Formats: sequence, structure tokens, C-alpha cells
Amino acid sequence: MTQPETPVSRSESGKSASSVDAAAVAESPPPAPEPWTGERVREWNAYYDLYVVLGVVLLVFVASANKISHSSIWSQLKAGQVIAAKGVPVPLVTDPFSYTMQGKRWINIPWLFQWSHALLYDGAFRLVPPDNNDVISPTRRSEQVGAGALVGLTALARVATLLVLLGIRRSGPGLWWSAVCATLALGAVYSPLGVMLGGIAGPASVSPDTWGQLFLAIELLLLHRAINLGRPRATYGLVPLFLLWANVSDSFLIGLLVLAATVIGRRFRATSPKSEADPLPFSRGLSVLGICAAVCLINPSWHLAYLAAAEPFLQLFQPAGGIVSSEQLSYFGKGIRGRDPARGGSIWMVLIAFYFAIVLIGLASFALNRKRFSVSRFLTFAVMAFLWALYIRFGSLFAIVFAATLMLNGQEWYQDRFGVEGRLGRSWSIWSTGGRFVTILLVFLLVAKGLTGYGRAVGDNVFGFGFNPDDFAFEAADYLRSAKIQGHILNTTRLQGDSLIWRASPQQRPFIDGRTHLYPQALQEELQQIRLALADDAVKTWKPLLDRFSISAVMIEPTTAPKTYRGLMQSPNWIPFYDDGSVVMFGRADAPAGDLAFFESSRLNPETLAYQSAKALPPFDRPPTPVGRMDEIFQNRFGAYPQPHTEAAERWLQGQPSDSETLPLPDPAHCLLAIREARIALSRKPDDTQAYRILSRAYRDLMVQESALLVGVKLTPENREAVSRVPLQPRLLMNRLRQRLTSLNFAIQTTPPPKLREERLALFRLNLELFELYMSINFFDLARDRLQAAIAHADQETQEFQSRLTQQYNLLNNQIKQIQDGLAEMLAEQQASPMNRADFAMNQGAPGLAIQELEEALQVNVAVNTVKPLLIDLYCDTGQPEKALDILAPSTTIDDPTLGSEPGTPAYRQGRVYFLLGNYGYAGSLWRNYAIRQIRLERSFAALGAGTSLLHGDAKPASTLFMSLPGKLTNQANWTNELALCELESGESTQSAEEFIAALTLLPNLPTRPVIAYYLEKMGKSVPPLAKASDETEGTTPKANTEDEKATSKPESDKLAPAEPKVNPPTDPPTPEKPKEEGAAKPSA
Repeated sequence: MTQPETPVSRSESGKSASSVDAAAVAESPPPAPEPWTGERVREWNAYYDLYVVLGVVLLVFVASANKISHSSIWSQLKAGQVIAAKGVPVPLVTDPFSYTMQGKRWINIPWLFQWSHALLYDGAFRLVPPDNNDVISPTRRSEQVGAGALVGLTALARVATLLVLLGIRRSGPGLWWSAVCATLALGAVYSPLGVMLGGIAGPASVSPDTWGQLFLAIELLLLHRAINLGRPRATYGLVPLFLLWANVSDSFLIGLLVLAATVIGRRFRATSPKSEADPLPFSRGLSVLGICAAVCLINPSWHLAYLAAAEPFLQLFQPAGGIVSSEQLSYFGKGIRGRDPARGGSIWMVLIAFYFAIVLIGLASFALNRKRFSVSRFLTFAVMAFLWALYIRFGSLFAIVFAATLMLNGQEWYQDRFGVEGRLGRSWSIWSTGGRFVTILLVFLLVAKGLTGYGRAVGDNVFGFGFNPDDFAFEAADYLRSAKIQGHILNTTRLQGDSLIWRASPQQRPFIDGRTHLYPQALQEELQQIRLALADDAVKTWKPLLDRFSISAVMIEPTTAPKTYRGLMQSPNWIPFYDDGSVVMFGRADAPAGDLAFFESSRLNPETLAYQSAKALPPFDRPPTPVGRMDEIFQNRFGAYPQPHTEAAERWLQGQPSDSETLPLPDPAHCLLAIREARIALSRKPDDTQAYRILSRAYRDLMVQESALLVGVKLTPENREAVSRVPLQPRLLMNRLRQRLTSLNFAIQTTPPPKLREERLALFRLNLELFELYMSINFFDLARDRLQAAIAHADQETQEFQSRLTQQYNLLNNQIKQIQDGLAEMLAEQQASPMNRADFAMNQGAPGLAIQELEEALQVNVAVNTVKPLLIDLYCDTGQPEKALDILAPSTTIDDPTLGSEPGTPAYRQGRVYFLLGNYGYAGSLWRNYAIRQIRLERSFAALGAGTSLLHGDAKPASTLFMSLPGKLTNQANWTNELALCELESGESTQSAEEFIAALTLLPNLPTRPVIAYYLEKMGKSVPPLAKASDETEGTTPKANTEDEKATSKPESDKLAPAEPKVNPPTDPPTPEKPKEEGAAKPSA
């Protein structure tokens, strides 16, 4: 008899079941690992191959996203805008832009490229509204966004070309190999010029050629599908492809040659009884070729498109002309041999070796894959190798064929040799896994190189979106657009012509530009004849040629045509009227009356431009960013050429070639113009070290000559030796000294890490010059730091000189250590305040240590009202005004009481900071509208108060007020004089003259009166006369009697009377000579 079952709860039954299952799992043995088979190896390899492909895609995108540097895109965009303005895409078939070919036939093949890219540019351009506060151009940001969209589209087209190439492969393993081949073609390759991003195809450009590469890759893919994969219908896609190709790029003819080579190869295809039916027999291939050639006639120029596309080949049978353009360069031509005369023919031989190396690699792949040798593939490769030998520019198309050839030959050889299954074994595992890891590592290192610019040379392509305006003649084109010139302008380069079309059309038209298939060879030869005639100023040659086209002015690039520039500057037949650094314009002296009057009014006369014109400088942008450790890796900021206005500044500083008798130093007019050009350069490129070096030289020369004026030496050719021997006057020209210290300090901060001996010596000279300046004003600790930096970059070959520098450094270092010990003793024993320690450091000639003490006091808010003014003054006196901006930033008002207690002092102090930084507009506004106005009111109220007190019999208050008036008058006169100098530097000569007169009216015996008188005479203004008692009072200055008046009327370097230095600066460094500052306060032994 069975017992009744005991009821069990669900929870207990669940626990029981789970415990049984857990016990069963614990007792069961672990499952055996899945066996490692060839199929699994292939799956894992395919998985890793995806990472390789992603890395290569990223590399190709980075290598292709380069800022626009070729000028022809601008004329093409303008043509596209004209097409788009019609509402319907009607291509341009006549020239609407130039005056030499206006209305004549233009075989405009890439009209679809022009129209589509203009639509994209305009669409992106409208995304950013104009900024009317941008004084350079309200649409500057919009232009960059539009150009950036074009760069992005070009990079995506290159990536699409890569993906199409990766599709040219057979099924099975081989994607890793295909990615490597594509990298060589489009990613990176080692060339005679180093690692070249962009591969054999070269850097991508926003041009029809980029799309021609994509179309060629698609053509090869369609042929591969038809021939190798047995899909004959793929050839149908060739017809619409060539229809589009013939309206985008003239490389469609190359595509037809590739197709013809393939079809001819099919005629000699080896057949066997077991072979399958030919997917592309010879007869069918001829039909496809004929249809494709026929559809290429459907373009605006019809059959003329063939003549235009074949123009490079037809030129081979024409007499060689005197002009060899970059598009005509050949590995075996004469043009490339003369590209680098200084190095003989070495570069030419290296380039030929590179060509043969690449071609031999391709041929070796055929030898390796001889079992599956393809005549069509070989003929295609041979045709493109031959075209690449004819013209280097065909290398971008050869790269596509090269990659496709290596992909197929390599994959077919591997599969025939090893099959399609994964290989097992330790060596194969190391090869497949390790090889892919190394590939990914190298690819990402190349990506990092492209992003950071590491190892790039000046002039190489820069990763980024948009364009650098300095690479084009846009500034000159903007000037000509509004210039009142009736005659035509002769542009001597295609870049200038493209810039004129983009910025000045239709007001000004070019002689020639970068468009193809428009200008006949005869016109190009005529331009070359004009260039040669201008270089020699052969009037009988250039006059009839220019008269034929009604040309009134010419555009010259001094850097590429120095002989022409010098000749026209010295010629009486030409009038220089414009110079922006990259372009100098000359007007004909026999031009029509209207143009001649314009040229004369705009003549580059230094006296007129410096003292008579009223052209304000562009606003200050920001202080420079110092070079740091990260800049040794991220080197994109060092890859650009100096801002073009530095070239104009250099020309002013060196003197014009037409000057017959000049001083050894450029006169003040040339110095002022050099300063203005350098400031313009810095407003566009704040980190341009060349501009700061020019500023330091200009301020040095200006200070020498103003010192000569102060001691009564006139600036005449007869006094050239006396001027160079005049002692400097830093007490009276303290702002000039501050400017020189600031420019030298910024020049050092923005200098790239030196790589060559010349660069190291240049940095050595800058540090040594700043060391000597600091020593001249007894700033010993700062001088020691500069001397240490100079020693680090000294020439190792001059051991004796370097040992002298080291000895001086040791003496200075010991002196600074004594000062530091004294500061430590003051803190430990006397519990001295930061103010007392800073005062001690300044008295000992250590402003750097004083700045450290004041900075620490400011951080803990100790005596802020005293520390802030002193710290700002020290920053300015030591040439570090950029650090004062951090102190000024928290100020909410201009009249911040923490910057000074006397009326006008806060505004004056802030203005001096911005003046040293080059922000003349804001500095002048602070001084004119706040500082001078407030001290003028204070002086007026003090005079009224003194008179009122005297009337009421309060003699003591009245006398106190009367005694303060001379100091206030002195301050107002000095501030007004500094305002005048600020306006003179900024180009506001009219306002500057008024301020100079006001300063001498306030204080006729101002110590800087000789300098003011010189400038007023140059401006054509009368100098206010001296007071009647001038014989007794000239050269004296009323003594300031308030603490803040002393701070603003006396140079800060003299307030604390630092001790005399104990070392002498070197006087005979083995470096190129520079003007000697004999008047500097030299330290005693």
C-alpha cells in the first residue's frame, strides 16, 4: 500500500531542481575547445582585415583633406557661378573673363565640375552670415566654410576611389594585400622627397583630376567584373560612365586608351578547349569602345573635346617653346633638369630612379603571376607607365592602374600557391597576425603624421579644410577692384589671373589665368616675351606689346622675379604704387592722364606714406602663442611661409633699390613703414616669428636715430658715421626700449625648434641681443636666463667664445644666487612682506625675482592696489606685456582703482600694455578719451581750486595745489607725446601731427622736442616755438611731486636704482654684424 505524497511548495521544488542542476553542471567535464581549422583562420583574418581597411580609409581621408593651395579652382568656381546664375546648367563655351580672349571659343570640358562645385560652395557659403565687424572681410568665415566643403567633398571622392579599388579582387583571402596596394597608390609612399602622403597619386586637389581618378577606378572595376568575374553586363556601365567623364575631366581620353588596351589584349587572349566562353570577346570589346568614344562627343565642345584632351600629346610633335609649365614636366624632359640648378642633376636622377622602381614592382608582379598572365592587364599597365614617363602629372592615373594590377596579380598568385583556406602553424600565425598588426600600426602612424604635420617641410600640403589667403593674390585683387584704373592690368602669373577672376571680376580682367584649353601657345609666348622685356626694361619691346592690349600697369612677384622688380624700381618709365609683400604693382609713366594721376597719387614714396597718408592698420588679433614641447610633434604651425607683408616690411627696412644715397640705417620713414607692414602681418598671423624679428630691427634702428636727434645730430648722409656712434637714450625713449624688448621676446617665443645650423645661430643671435639689452638696463636675472638660452644654441665650433659666455653666465648666476639667498634670509629672519622682498630684488637688479614675489602677493590678495600697478609696469618694462593681460582681464571698468589712484593713470597703464602688443587703436582710444582727458580735467580743477583757496586766504592748500600743477602738466605732455607716436606708428599721421603740436604747446621744452620737431617738419607742420626763457629752461623738466606722477614720468628701470652689474656683455660674437649700441649703459667690471 502506497503512502500518500507529502505536498511540496513550488519554491522548495525550484530550489531542489536548481541544486540538482548545479550539481550536475559541477560534475560534468568542461566542453572541449572548438578545433582551430583553416576555415576559422580565414574568418579571423577577414575580421582583422576590416581594421586594416578602416585604417587605410582614415589615412586616405586625412591625406586628401588638404587646404586648397592651387589657384585654378577659383576661376573654375567663378565659371560655375556664372553657369548657375542662368538658372539652368548651360555650359560656358566662350570666355567671359579675360581681356585677351574675351568672347572667343573656350573648350570647357569640366563644366559639370564647375557647376556642381559652385553650387556646393554657394550653399555652404550661405550657412554662415556675414560678420560686419570683421574689418578684413565680412565674408571671411563664409569663404572658409565654402572652401572647406569643397575640400571635404574631394576627400570623400578619394575615399570612394579607394573603396572602388578594394572591390577589384577575387573572392577569398587577399583584402589585406589589396589594402596595402591601395595605401601605396592613395595613402602614402616613400619618395625621393621623403614620405609623401597621398601615395603615388600625390596629394589630392579640388580639381577635375580627382574625379578622373575615381572614374578610372570605376572603369577598371567594371572591366574586372566583366572579364575576371564573368559578368559581361558590367560593360554596359561604361557608356554612362564615359558620358559623365567627358563633361567633368579631360582625362576621359586616358580612360579610352585604357579601354582600347584592354580590348586589344582580349584579341591575344590564350584559349584552351576547357576554357569557358569569353565574357568580353574582341568584337564585342570593339563595339563597347566605339560606343564609349561616341558618347564622349556629347559635350559642349563636341569633337573639339578630343583635340583639347589630346593637346598634351600633340605638343610632343610641336617645336619646343621657351615656357615649360608644371603640367608639361616629364621624367625624361629638359624642364625637370633645370628645376634645381644648385644641386646639378641629382634630384632628376633620383626621380628617375623612383619611376623605374615603381614600374619594376609592377612588372615583377606579372612575373610572379605568370601562371595567370593577362595580356589585357599587361597592356593597360604598360600604356599607363608610358604615359607617366611622358608627363609626371599622369602619375595620379597611373597609381590607380598600378594598385589594381598589384591587387589582382598578388591575390591570384597567392591563391594558386596556397589556396583559399587559412594556413595553420606557428609561423603562419605570426605572419598573418603580426603582419596585420604592423600594417595597422604603420597606417595609424601615417595618420598621425598627416594630422600633426610632423616632419613636414615649408610649403608642403597642410591638413585642414578651407584655404590660406596668403597663398593667393586676393589682397591685390581686392585693391584693383576698387582702384580707379581705366587701362588693363598685366598679370605675369596664372595665380594672379585666377585671383583677379575670383575677386576683381568684372571690374578688372586678367591677361591669362589657370584655365586650360583657352589660351593659345602664341599668347603664352607673347607673355614670356613681355616678361623678358620688363626684366631688361626694353622699352622698344614691351611698349608696343602693352599698347596692343591697352595695359597701364603690371603685377610683379618680387620673390620669383627679383631682377624685374629691381629693374622697374630703378626705371623712370615705371611708377611703383602698390606692395603687399607678394605682389608689387607698377604703373606706366606714359599711361593715360587719368591712370597716371592715380599712379602718382599712390606712388610708394616713403616720406609721403609715412608722414602724409592716413591709412589705419587692421586691428590687433591676439598675443603670440609661445612654442612649447607639443609643437615638436604638432608642427603644422611651422609649415607655412611667413606672412607676405613681412616681405614688404623687409624691403622697406633694407631700402628700395632706387635709393641712391642712404644712411647705413634705414631712415625713420622706412622704419615706420616696416613696422606697419609687420603689424599687418601679425594681424593676420599672430605667431609669425619673422614679423617680430623685423619689428626688433626696426625699433632698434628707430631708437638709434631718435637718440641722434635728441643729442642734436641731424639725419643726413653727411652724418651717417656720427649717427651710428651716438649713445642711446633709453631714459627719454623708454617706450622704444620696451617695444624692442617685447618684439625680441616674442620673436624668441615664436621661433620653431631649430633643426639646421642657420636656424640655431639665428636663435642664438636673438637671445644674445636680448641678453645685451637686459644688461644695458641692469636686469641681471633676466639677462642670465637669456645668456643661458644663447649658450644652448651657440655654435659648437667657436669653443673660445662659448667659454667666455659660460664664464659670464657663471658670474651672473652666482650674483643671482646671492640675491636669492638674501630674499630667503629676509623671509626667514625678518618676516619681510612680498612688497619688501620685491623692492629688495629690484634694488639688486633682479626684476624677474621681483615679479615672482609680486605674483605670489597677488595670488593671496596682499596689497592688491599696490601690487597690480607695479606688476603691470614690470611686465611692460621687461618686454612681457602679454602677461599683463591676465591682470587686466578681471577689471570691469577702465578706471579700475586697483590700477592706479591718480586720475587717468589706470587708463594710461592699460593703454601702454596694448600699445606694446600692437593694438594701436585701443591704446590710442584709452589714452585720448580717458587718460589725457582725465588728467586735463584734474589739472583744470587743481588750478581752479588753488585760485579759490588763494582768494579765501588759504595759502597752504593753494601752494600745495600750485606745486602739483607742473607735474600734472608734464604728465599730460608726455602722455600726449606717446599718443602721437602711437598714432604715427598706426598710420594716422594727421591725428599724430595734432597730438605732437598739442604736446609742445603744453610743454615747449619737452625733453623729446627734437624728435617731435623732426616728425612735424616731415609732416609739413610748423613747430610750436619755445618759451621766451628757452635759453635757461630748455632741456629741463618740472619735477613731479606725486608718487604716481613719478611712476609715469620717469622710466621704471631707474625708479629703484639697481646696482651696477659685475659682468660685461660680449662685444665680439662670431655672428653676422649688427648695429652696435654704444650708448647702452655698460656694466662695470
